[in-house]
Amino acid sequence: MSSSHVSPPPPKPSRGARLALIGLGVVLIALAAFGIVKRVQARHQLTEDTQRNAIVTVATITPKAAPKDQALPLPGTVASWQDAQVYARTTGYVAKWYVDIGAKVKKGQRLADLDTPDVDNQLLQGKAQMRTDQATEAFAKVTADRYAKLATQGLVAQQTADQYMAQYKANIATVQADQANVARLQNMEDFKHIDAPYDGIVTQRNLNIGALVDAGASGSNLFVIADTSKLRVYVDVPETYAASVHIGMPADVSLSTYGAKPIVGTVARTADALDPSTRTLRTEIDVDNGEQQLVSGVYADVKLALSTATHNYIIPANALLFRAEGLRVAMVDGQQHVHLQPITLGRDFGGTVEITEGLSDQDRIVLSPPDSLYEGQKVNVTEPNVAQKQRMP
Repeated sequence: MSSSHVSPPPPKPSRGARLALIGLGVVLIALAAFGIVKRVQARHQLTEDTQRNAIVTVATITPKAAPKDQALPLPGTVASWQDAQVYARTTGYVAKWYVDIGAKVKKGQRLADLDTPDVDNQLLQGKAQMRTDQATEAFAKVTADRYAKLATQGLVAQQTADQYMAQYKANIATVQADQANVARLQNMEDFKHIDAPYDGIVTQRNLNIGALVDAGASGSNLFVIADTSKLRVYVDVPETYAASVHIGMPADVSLSTYGAKPIVGTVARTADALDPSTRTLRTEIDVDNGEQQLVSGVYADVKLALSTATHNYIIPANALLFRAEGLRVAMVDGQQHVHLQPITLGRDFGGTVEITEGLSDQDRIVLSPPDSLYEGQKVNVTEPNVAQKQRMP
């Protein structure tokens, strides 16, 4: 009987080999743990960098108070001190005219003569009728005196004397009516001579020799006389500055198209009410034009030295945000959050603008804000750079 074959047991690793294996496992586990920690740290760092880069960095300034005293430039319209449209007061034909447009005339100076044959004949007729009625009045007086004397002597009835006295008084009234008619016709006769109403310049001549002119304003005017020794300059002051305008304040008036030096005028009167359609105050400035530097009917540049009591501020124009809901500026609060503040724009100075409502001197305004800014957004604040400082008010 053969005996079965039994394999010998495998040899056991030595103690040193086991320690080497255990050490290798520990090293591998340590390396794996270290790699995981590094990846987690890198991920956290990436997240922090992403969040930090997502916060917009902005530069801010505080608005500057606008000066209280400021020159307000406005367009104005120049008008003559007074204009007179000269009409004929009697109907006739133009016999002669003596002045043309641009002529300087004095008060009472002859401008034109009219030929008025109808008025001439009516005047002659009126005078003849008056002489006839005067003769009748004289005869009635003699008769009335004679019958009054006879009545006192009892030779005629008193009623007869009274009748002749009444006739005499009626004749007196008739002569008075004739005198009034003759005076009226004489005035019409005198109106055949057209004279200047005051010192001025002829700005229009609308007649020619032989032309028929009608009496009164129903016809066309013959001349227009303008007094330009003084001028009226009309400006419309915006509602914001209307309260600062007062009578007696000076104003500089100039005509850039004529190159004349500015002339100092004075606010003479205001409308004391705003035009409801334009919300402006009509203001009149009187200017002495003795040297004839200005001409009427042109546009003028007017500067009013106003002192306003409103709290306006000046900010750079690049601080404005144009949104669909209106004009805004981006402000940063104490927690570095953005607030989009509505504002009211005043004057535009080019690089800077005036804000009349919506700001205070403690606000921090974002310079050159990106269009992506939104309400409540977190931002980082930094100092403005040199280029931005140069654009500040």
